[in-house]
Amino acid sequence: MKRLYVSDLDGTLFTTKKQLSDHTVRLLNACIDQGTCFAVATARMPYACDYRLSDLHLQIPSILTNGVFLYDFSLQEYLDVKVIAKEQVRQVLSVFKQQKTGVFLYTFLQNRISIFYNRPEMTRQTQYYSDKALKACKRVALCQDLESAAEQEDVVYLACTGSKEDLEPIKAAAEQIPGVRCAFYLNIYNGQYCLEIFSGKAAKSNALLALKRRLGCSEAVVFGDNLNDLSMIQAADRSYAVANALEEVKGRATDVIGSCDEDGVAKFIHREVFGC
Repeated sequence: MKRLYVSDLDGTLFTTKKQLSDHTVRLLNACIDQGTCFAVATARMPYACDYRLSDLHLQIPSILTNGVFLYDFSLQEYLDVKVIAKEQVRQVLSVFKQQKTGVFLYTFLQNRISIFYNRPEMTRQTQYYSDKALKACKRVALCQDLESAAEQEDVVYLACTGSKEDLEPIKAAAEQIPGVRCAFYLNIYNGQYCLEIFSGKAAKSNALLALKRRLGCSEAVVFGDNLNDLSMIQAADRSYAVANALEEVKGRATDVIGSCDEDGVAKFIHREVFGC
């Protein structure tokens, strides 16, 4: 049986210090070098995780930005990109305008990501506006007219962070727009909620099934901790929540394994591959 293992990063494969432990790297590399199909699935952009994964011998494509990108770290190449239709982008931006809330707009052109944002104070939202983004992206710019930016380039993502109460009405309105999908989850590092909107053809679940077909695997085994992992958990043949996962995630998973600070994912995969 050809088996595909896919792990979320933050709160799952990464420790609470946002890094891979040396032990996890050793265990996973031993499995990968043996021929194990291992990939990551994360809400992060490529530039926000490639440097944290540089010690892993990743050989197959991974699922990034909640399924918007299928990305090959070894080649630094985008293999698949899910774009939001122009009309859907206009409708989503209208929701943000009605709610008088700032939003980051991600576009994709000539194999490069650009970020536009419509309020100066949004530079404090370092989850999206970061040194890594400034260095890696084609452009990161304040833009009062996001609608115009959206017309000129392909839009792949819209995102913002805030309190659960402030973002829930935006999420509810966006979910009524055909052709888009939302990820709404708690940022475990700062206690704020993240609302991320992308093509309905994306999502970790769709990307997982596409990757499984692409590799010819008969079983997909996934690992997660947060609400944006639930679609992947539902689509997998088996799923495992780390001990530090949200209770809702534990309740949907096949079983619970060791926490992110206990190398739970790597130990589980190594045990299945090598029997010890």
